[in-house]
Amino acid sequence: MNYSGPAGTVEPLHQAELLVDEKLPKRQLARLLRDRERGYSINVKQIVLAFVVEFTIIGLILTNIYVTVAQLPDPSPFKTVQAMLFPVAMAMVELARVPLAIAVRTQNSWIVKLAALVGVLCAVAVTSNSLYAIGAASFTPRLEDTHRKDDVVKSLQDNLSRKQAEIEAATETVSQKRGDRDALTQALQSLNEQLTKQPMQNCSALSIPNPLPGGAPTVTQKCSQNPALKTLNSEIASTKAKIDQAQAALVQADAGLRAKRDELRPISEAMSKAEAENRESVFQSQLHSLAAMLFRVDPDKVTPEQLKTLEFFLIVVSSIAAACSSTLIAMTAVRRIKKPKDLAAVTIPDEAAAYLFGPLVAAIRKEAADAVAAAADRANRGA
Repeated sequence: MNYSGPAGTVEPLHQAELLVDEKLPKRQLARLLRDRERGYSINVKQIVLAFVVEFTIIGLILTNIYVTVAQLPDPSPFKTVQAMLFPVAMAMVELARVPLAIAVRTQNSWIVKLAALVGVLCAVAVTSNSLYAIGAASFTPRLEDTHRKDDVVKSLQDNLSRKQAEIEAATETVSQKRGDRDALTQALQSLNEQLTKQPMQNCSALSIPNPLPGGAPTVTQKCSQNPALKTLNSEIASTKAKIDQAQAALVQADAGLRAKRDELRPISEAMSKAEAENRESVFQSQLHSLAAMLFRVDPDKVTPEQLKTLEFFLIVVSSIAAACSSTLIAMTAVRRIKKPKDLAAVTIPDEAAAYLFGPLVAAIRKEAADAVAAAADRANRGA
């Protein structure tokens, strides 16, 4: 409490605050006065943490691009630099997110706040897009074993289907060859029946006139080789040759069918083993388990489309959350300080000051005089 002259001006709150603040170090006191003057304080540790998170995200994004380029069939420094240009430009945009988030809390103009908020949302979108690429790349190794074993199963299924088609074609060929042989056998049987019905010779009665007048003619029988026998025998020989050829073709086709059936057995065994390994890989996959719970199906019945849907939501939600983390850290680092209202100065009249402080001043003066006198008396006695 201060007063001067006939009237004093008293500011109790400001006086008490200054007395407390004077006990602080000068640097901290200057910071406190600056924060009170501008109306907010900033937690520097949170800002540093926000930038650490930001730089970590940027480092992961650039590392992902570098690793992706390094896995190309023909990587080169030129391709690496070319692939890094756009991510570096986006990294500069991402670095602006923390200052923009601080501006949303510290600026007094609503127009500036809105503009800063739009900038924050744009930076969050850029970061989310980059993190989505990282998330997609990180999920690939988890499904690599499952995809590889699934490819093995599909390859074996294709081989099995192709081999079954070959067996069906070979079976049809065997049936056709057997039908051809049976038809030739029936034709041979028919020719043999015709041959047995044919006579060996064709005989006819021949009348020879009697040289004697009035004599009876002589009747004899003339026989000749049956020409149909030669034709039938020729056809029978030809049919037998055809039967032999058909039988040889049937035996060859049947042997090929048995060989193809023998080739089918190891493929079926390999496919059974591959399907068992694929099921085991699916049951050990966390993504398949999550997709099975989400879509309420068995893990081994999860489709690639369902896995892609699950990956999309997992990566998008995680990317947005990670992009907003440093933003929220920066925004919560700002604490608004309400400026205290200025108190009206209190003026004490002369009469009131004399009434209030007169006896006190007189008592202080008397006590001081007594103390001086006592000190002087002790000094004289000592001398």
